[in-house]
Amino acid sequence: MEERIHVSLISKDILSVTWEVPDFIKSFIENYFEQLFTSLISAIRIYDVTCIIFDGSNAHYYFEAMTGESQKNWKFKNLKANRNYCVEVGIKLSENQFFPLLRSNTVRTWENQSALEDKNQIEEFPSSENDDSRENWNDFVSTYSYYGKSYPSFIYERGNFSHQIKKSFSITTFFLDEDKKRKKILLLTWEYPPNIIGGLSRHVHGLAGGLHKKGYEVYVITANSNQQMQEEFTDGIHIYRVKPLLEKDNDFLSWIGGLNLAMIQKAMELSKIHHFSLIHAHEWLVGACGITLQEFLAVPLVVTIHATEFGRNNGIYNGLQRFIHEKEQQLINQTEQLIVCSTYMKKELQQVFSMKKNKKIWTIPNGIEEKDLKEISDEVLSAIPIQKNKRLIFSVGRIVKEKGFDTLIEAAYKLRLAYPDLYFIIAGKGPMLKEYRNNVIEKNLQDVVFFIGFVTDEQKNALFSKCTMAVFPSRYEPFGIVAIESLSKGIPTIASNTGGLKEIIQHEVNGLLMEAGNSDSLIEQTIFYLENESKALKIGSNGRKMVESEFSWERIANETNNVYKEAFINNKGKTSSASMDVNPI
Repeated sequence: MEERIHVSLISKDILSVTWEVPDFIKSFIENYFEQLFTSLISAIRIYDVTCIIFDGSNAHYYFEAMTGESQKNWKFKNLKANRNYCVEVGIKLSENQFFPLLRSNTVRTWENQSALEDKNQIEEFPSSENDDSRENWNDFVSTYSYYGKSYPSFIYERGNFSHQIKKSFSITTFFLDEDKKRKKILLLTWEYPPNIIGGLSRHVHGLAGGLHKKGYEVYVITANSNQQMQEEFTDGIHIYRVKPLLEKDNDFLSWIGGLNLAMIQKAMELSKIHHFSLIHAHEWLVGACGITLQEFLAVPLVVTIHATEFGRNNGIYNGLQRFIHEKEQQLINQTEQLIVCSTYMKKELQQVFSMKKNKKIWTIPNGIEEKDLKEISDEVLSAIPIQKNKRLIFSVGRIVKEKGFDTLIEAAYKLRLAYPDLYFIIAGKGPMLKEYRNNVIEKNLQDVVFFIGFVTDEQKNALFSKCTMAVFPSRYEPFGIVAIESLSKGIPTIASNTGGLKEIIQHEVNGLLMEAGNSDSLIEQTIFYLENESKALKIGSNGRKMVESEFSWERIANETNNVYKEAFINNKGKTSSASMDVNPI
C-alpha cells in the first residue's frame, strides 16, 4: 500500500522513508500470528530493483535494519548512484524470515555518484531468496492443506504461539455511495477459476453465480496465479485477484499470511466505494482476512468449513497441522454463521473443536452446474491413452493419500487377469503423483493404469463420456463434488462408504458403495456393474435425476440466502456504522 509508505531522495545519496502501519494491518497480524503486534520485532528493508519487475524476492541485493514498533521514519545513506530502490516495512518472524507489511514507490538515485562506501551503515545481503533451486511448496499443497514431508516454517522456530489477545480499535466507515436495492456480498477464497487446485474453486464460482441470480451484487477477492487479470467483471461477478508482497515466498504459511494481508488491503480499498453488507470466508486459508474485515467494516462474517486438518490426517501430529487446526478453531469462534457441506462434517466439527453447545451449524451441500455431455472431438483426447475396444474405469481428484488411489491400483492388479479388457485412467495432480506412478511400474501395470496428471474441464468431461463407470475410493471425503459430477452425467458410480459420499449415494439405487481402503470391496462393486449392464444404466439414470433435484446451484443459493438473512438480522443493532435493510431478497 504505497499511500501508507513513501520514499524520496533528500540528497544525491540519501533516501528518506516515512510510513504508518494502519490499525487493520496490526489487527490482522495479531489474528494470524496470535501475538501482540507490539511484541514483534519491526524491521525495514531497502531493495535494489534496478531494471527488474520486483516480486519481493528477486532484488539484486537488500539492506535490513531493525526499527522500533513506534518508528515512523528512517534514512538510508551512501546509496549507489544511478540505481532504482524501493523500501518495505515489516516484521521479523525469525532470524532469517521477514514478513513485509508495506511496500513503497520506487525512486532512482542520481548519476555520477561513487559506489556505496560505508558498509557499516547497514549490512548488505545478497538476495538469495529467489533461488530457483529451492523446493516449491506449490508442488505439495492441496485445496486446504500442505503435504510436504519437511517444512521449514517459522512455527517451529517460534514454538507455540501465545493465546490471542484482543484489542479495541476505532472503526471508520469509508463507503461513499450505496446501492440500497442490491446488497453487496464479499466472498473470500484462495482459489477461483481459472485457478483450480481442488473443489473449493468450483464451489465458490458456482455459489457466486447462484447468489448473483438471487439479486446480490457479488465481489470475489482471491489469489492471483499465472499472471491472470487483476480485475475482472464476468457473468455479473466482480473479481479481484491479489498477490502477497513476497509473492514467491517459499514458506507456505508465510505466503498465506501475505495473501491475507493483500486481500485485506484490497477489501479496505473497495470499502471506500462500496458498502459491503456481509463477508463470506471459505476455509482457514482466508480466515484471518475475514476476521479482520468483520471488525473494521462492522459487518457479519459467514464461514464455510469444507474440510478439517484433523480429518485429513486422522489427528494432529506436528506443528504445521497444529497451526492450521488452531486457525480453524479461531475462525469457528469468530463467526455466528457457520456452514458445512454435509452432516458428516457437522458431526466432525462438533467432535473435534471446542464450541458452544448451542452453536448453530448450517448444512448446505455443494452444487453442480448442469451440463449435458456433448459430442467430443478426437483432438481433445489426443494426448490421453484412450484404448479402443476396452472398457474404461475413470477417476479424478487431487493426488493425495486421502483420495485412496492406492486402493484403486491394488484392485486393478487383482482384476487384470479376469478382466483383461479393463483399463484405468486417474486424472489430477498432487504430491503423491510420482509415488503412485512408481507403484504402477512396480506392479507391471503400465498398460492398465494411467495417472495422466492435470486435465482441463473439457478433457475431464470427455473422459466421463468415454468411461464405463467412475470410481471415487476416498478414505476421507467431507462431500465429494467430483462424485456429484459423475452422477450428474448418468454414469454408474462407485464411491467409498465414508464422509459425505454415503449421504449422497444410496447403495444399488443411485450408485454403489465400497468399504474405504478395501480393494476387494471395490472389486465386488466393479464386477456388479460389469456383469449387470442394464442395472448399471438404471442406477446411473437414478443418480442423474437425484443430482438434478437436490444439487442445483439455485437451491444451494436459496439455502445460503437463508443464512445471510439470519446474519443480517443478528447484526442489526450491533453497530451504528452499518445501515442495513433486513428485508429478504
